[in-house]
Amino acid sequence: MLALLLLPTLGTYAQLPPHLATASSAFTGKPNFPANLFAEYWPGYEPTQTKSQVQPKVTDPVSGVVYPLELTDANTIPDNDLTDPYVLPPSLLQAVITGPLPANASLSTPGSSQLASQAVQSIMDIINGTTGALINNTCGQCLAALGVGKVLANTAPWEIPGVLIELCNLYGYDSYGTCAENFGITSDGDVAAQILALADVTGQDGEYICAMSFNSACDLPAVNTLDMDGYFSKPKPANAVAPPPSGERIRVLHLSDFHLDPRYATHAEASCSQYLCCRSYSDANSSPNKTVLPAPRYGAYSCDTPYDLAGVAVEAIPELAGAGKTGREFDFAIFTGDLVSHDNDNQLGRAYVEYEETSIFSMIKHAIGGSPLFAALGNHDSWPQALNSPVTLTPSYLADQYSWNYEHISSLWAMNGWIDDTAKAYASVHYGGYAYTTWRGLKVISFNTDFWYTANWYNYINTSNPDISGQFRWMTDELQKSEDAGERVWIIGHVPPGWDAYSAIPNPTNLFYQIVARYSPHVIAEIFFGHNHEDEFAVYYDNNATNPSAATALATSWIVPSLTPLTNLNSGFRAYDVDPVTFNVLDSYTWISNISAAAAVDNQTSHGAVYSFEYSAREAYGANIPWPATAPLNATWWHLVTEQWESNPSLVEKFTTYQGKNSVKTGNCTSQACVESKICYARSGSFPISGACPYGSKYGSVQ
Repeated sequence: MLALLLLPTLGTYAQLPPHLATASSAFTGKPNFPANLFAEYWPGYEPTQTKSQVQPKVTDPVSGVVYPLELTDANTIPDNDLTDPYVLPPSLLQAVITGPLPANASLSTPGSSQLASQAVQSIMDIINGTTGALINNTCGQCLAALGVGKVLANTAPWEIPGVLIELCNLYGYDSYGTCAENFGITSDGDVAAQILALADVTGQDGEYICAMSFNSACDLPAVNTLDMDGYFSKPKPANAVAPPPSGERIRVLHLSDFHLDPRYATHAEASCSQYLCCRSYSDANSSPNKTVLPAPRYGAYSCDTPYDLAGVAVEAIPELAGAGKTGREFDFAIFTGDLVSHDNDNQLGRAYVEYEETSIFSMIKHAIGGSPLFAALGNHDSWPQALNSPVTLTPSYLADQYSWNYEHISSLWAMNGWIDDTAKAYASVHYGGYAYTTWRGLKVISFNTDFWYTANWYNYINTSNPDISGQFRWMTDELQKSEDAGERVWIIGHVPPGWDAYSAIPNPTNLFYQIVARYSPHVIAEIFFGHNHEDEFAVYYDNNATNPSAATALATSWIVPSLTPLTNLNSGFRAYDVDPVTFNVLDSYTWISNISAAAAVDNQTSHGAVYSFEYSAREAYGANIPWPATAPLNATWWHLVTEQWESNPSLVEKFTTYQGKNSVKTGNCTSQACVESKICYARSGSFPISGACPYGSKYGSVQ
């Protein structure tokens, strides 16, 4: 009865689909955090109490470090990272070591300080229109200002953070917190100095920076023409078709966007005025002295995943989604990125990221037992978040500045037995990406999508090159090997390249689309992303989707729901029934926890949160599509789903409900503009295609 009371009111199946018939429809968590998930807990934060979130004593198996309580204590969140080094580009005029430097090191001199003051004045003159040669458009002003910044970045790069803070305070272009929190030298200021020094800031690179970072001061540059001549070593085979179904099935778990918040403060303000909520310092401007919405133990809509909700999810996953002899097994699992909470960069550091990686992967291992997990890095799985530098940057310390993270996380994967030494060695020096072939013969290609993510500032260096990381050349070579060997491939990443054209930049996603078209459907079986926190998909077509149809549909990317409820969503996870020969998805199943019911679970100790079955993709969308029971939910099927949307727009409303994981916060999609947009997004696998959708990204998210 309890589980039924806490289920969402829309979309819940009274009867499970046939291949889940032996499972439970819902799982009710125990009243306390599962003590067996960790060996030890800090005193006062044990699972036996419920007033605060637990604080496990996490030991890193790679380094042997026991992470201190102060790192994650809700009451000791730092304002500034004074532990990790910062990195600056070299000065072209002075023989000064510029990286890596201790956090408390200062290179400023009276002379360089004067240069900084002159740069600020020059930029103010440009913006205010008081220069000798007036610039009469905002794009020209932005490019000219960047040009001034470049001169300073190449002479006294250590002064750039201070200049950015001063200009930010004058013109208000900070994106979170205060200007100092944004652009301090131990936050994002040192990276900004690198970009100014290395990018062509008065050319196309600068146009991208001004378009993406300064209120669209410039128009986004047109997509560069790809030179694909000779890019593929062999032409696409004439008989490029997927293998026939085997009639068998295995169960595969898919988790994404865990975003564990070990600093979550139960009963703190969950309706705060400054993101991230559910923190000890959170408050609402409308009620600074009284909490408006106390943060429930099991999560809130403006907050990341608390340990208590994570504990219920970890126990629910094998119970609800497992299969095999015991009914709790997975053939393997995938994780498509984002472990770390949505803290501002000034509150983060290397140790916090490594703590999150260690804690979450240890919990996932409890959920999947001896099954392997294949993971991709998300934009939050680094520090500063979203930033990854190409390995081709010089000097070498610029190229290697994020290697600490690749080395740590690849070591965790190998120590858990999920990848072999060859994959580990590659991942440790190639952005966490790797190719690994399972015992069943499926190759999994994991790559780092930060190299098309808008917030990775390194993407604005040499923007005419669609592959500054070299990942797509490597991916293409791996796909060619698989084609030659008759091998099937899954591609996993984090940020989707298309959907509503909100998160990715054009050129790399355009190249990826050509690669997918070349190797689908005979090599690439499925593609998986996360990042959006919502339940979505995108279909890839032949000829750049110039004629999207069932006949031209080639591949599908599954954009999966998040475990975190941020923002205004329910918590969710996904599993697939997969053909073990073709490795195509036969059906997808989604489970959710209703966050609007979380407060009702507080102040009692008889039970915890509930996860319940939400829907089967085949049953939800396939009622009017003639499709054999053994046939996969491939790109053709998903295109037919979008055709159903065209003839019956009410089905788009059903999709929108599932997109938000049945959240009470999800609005409707009944207007013609919304319906047309979601059909367009679902047929858009790259920025250039989704960017042509008639209403832009307005209807892309339900958050």
